[in-house]
Amino acid sequence: PSVDVPAGDIGVGGREIGYLFGQYKRIKDAYENGVLTGKALPFGGSLIRPEATGFGAVYYGNEVLKHFNDSYEGKTIACSGYGNVTWGVAQKATEFGAKVVTISGRDGYVYDAEGVNTQEKWDFLVEIRTKNDIKLKDYAEKFGAEFHPGEKPWSVKCDMAFPCATQNEIEEEDAKKLVENGCKYIIEGANMPTTPEAIAYFTGHEGTLGPAKAANAGGVAVSALEMSQNSMRYSWTREEVDEKLHTIMVDIYNNSVAAAEKYGLGYDLIKGANIAGFEKVVDAMIAQGNY
Repeated sequence: PSVDVPAGDIGVGGREIGYLFGQYKRIKDAYENGVLTGKALPFGGSLIRPEATGFGAVYYGNEVLKHFNDSYEGKTIACSGYGNVTWGVAQKATEFGAKVVTISGRDGYVYDAEGVNTQEKWDFLVEIRTKNDIKLKDYAEKFGAEFHPGEKPWSVKCDMAFPCATQNEIEEEDAKKLVENGCKYIIEGANMPTTPEAIAYFTGHEGTLGPAKAANAGGVAVSALEMSQNSMRYSWTREEVDEKLHTIMVDIYNNSVAAAEKYGLGYDLIKGANIAGFEKVVDAMIAQGNY
């Protein structure tokens, strides 16, 4: 599957999946589309697969906001990364009326006060992550934004934070900055991007965190939808895939909330997601006699 990797680093994207699929066919002498996901459209890929993790995180965040009788409208979002996940968050957040004002990489972060909110800017993000000679500083120069070398984006005033780059990128000091600047929600787009200490501080100061194992499930969800399309020998429209993804993310959120409430844990999305995932596996094992 496609992952959020800085340009020039080793990662698995559409090009690598295409090569792996070709070699699988050559070695096995079989054309089994569902064996790999994240494929290009001409040989069994799915629409919105590259954007899916970001889209899903925004859908999950929307359910969190609704719990607090809130919405994305007018919200400012600090986002890290500049690959597929960040690209998806920027697009879907714009649809909901929010504004992503930061993107980041190993060399620093960009602050775009106007928002990463136009097709031209989204297309440039695609260029950055596919061409080694384009850097984040080039985005800042092209669109009149600020480039902050060697810094993280978590000191920017924001309503929500979407860490979408790497593991452990929000540390306790970063969580303190987010709280000081009025951030109320962290929605994890990357895998385990918030350290335990940062989680404890943020949630201990009335912040709400949507954990990665639930909030960033959109990518694997659309991989499953890709496999379904392969089995059916059919391709859904962009709107159909997006609608199914939305439904899946709402279900993930609701299952997490229900699990937390079932065990008297209140509105704890982290423990709720852990329990919901655990119970699903245990119930399946028991039903199949694998215990």
